[in-house]
Amino acid sequence: MSTLQRSAALLLCAGVTFVHAAEQDHPWDFNVGAMIESENVEGQGEDQDGLFEPSVYFNASKDAWRISVAMYQEGPVNYSDRSRGTYFDRPELEIRYQFTGSDDFTFGLTGGFRNYSYHFEDESGKNTGSANMQRYKLQPDWDIKLSDDWRFSGWLALYQFGHDLDKTGYADSRVETESGVSWRLNETVSVKVNYYLERGFNKDNGSNNGEFSTQEIRAYLPISLGQTTITPYTRLGLDRWSNWDWQDDPEREGHHFNRLGLLYAYDFDNGFSTTLEYAHEWEDHDEGKTDKFHYIGVGINYAF
Repeated sequence: MSTLQRSAALLLCAGVTFVHAAEQDHPWDFNVGAMIESENVEGQGEDQDGLFEPSVYFNASKDAWRISVAMYQEGPVNYSDRSRGTYFDRPELEIRYQFTGSDDFTFGLTGGFRNYSYHFEDESGKNTGSANMQRYKLQPDWDIKLSDDWRFSGWLALYQFGHDLDKTGYADSRVETESGVSWRLNETVSVKVNYYLERGFNKDNGSNNGEFSTQEIRAYLPISLGQTTITPYTRLGLDRWSNWDWQDDPEREGHHFNRLGLLYAYDFDNGFSTTLEYAHEWEDHDEGKTDKFHYIGVGINYAF
């Protein structure tokens, strides 16, 4: 077992031990919710180039601890006959411990485990096999007050993947991070600008499958209007490449993606809240193809 796997497992075990040993002087806080997401390349829905992603989750927090469980599904969908092709299920467990928390400085650490169960089908819908892959995660997060109106916050996730990687096409390691500064203009409007990086690589020198890199500038403009929050945002691509076709063509393929989106959130003030999100993305690829991409997300949450 790698150092990352051991660290994530230790944090998960510590959280489970805490659940049994926690004192009852502070109440638990719970959240339960569901999301429906779709991702589609414009004009290609009948070729199963769209993704349909339902998920459900449950979070419990007490003092410095938070325990989260979730179940995701993801797979290509054919909207013409409402069928799905190859897909995978993703049950996940995460435990976060907040070492320190105040208005001036917050630091936490999350350990996580996710299982990917793949189910493969060919173009005729015939079952062509399965795969079972695991991912271990260790993720610090932070929030630092720079002044009354400026803050620096972010997170850094380190992933280790194992089992059936040649079947799923994943690299064995990955790093993902988003961090930046936020500026509060007034009680209603603030601005946040982040740097985002996601990089898949292989520590196994004999493997080059599933390697990729994505770098973006992500800017958000949350507008708070009582129980409603509206957040226009954009993602500006800095650099993007992948070699997902490593079996047939090991050369890296370059991409250039830019996105505009809008997130609408409403708090019913009775424990229920909901979110609606839409984004449009322009995708340019080295081989000369240009795509238009649409993202839609609908979520509902209940806190008690």
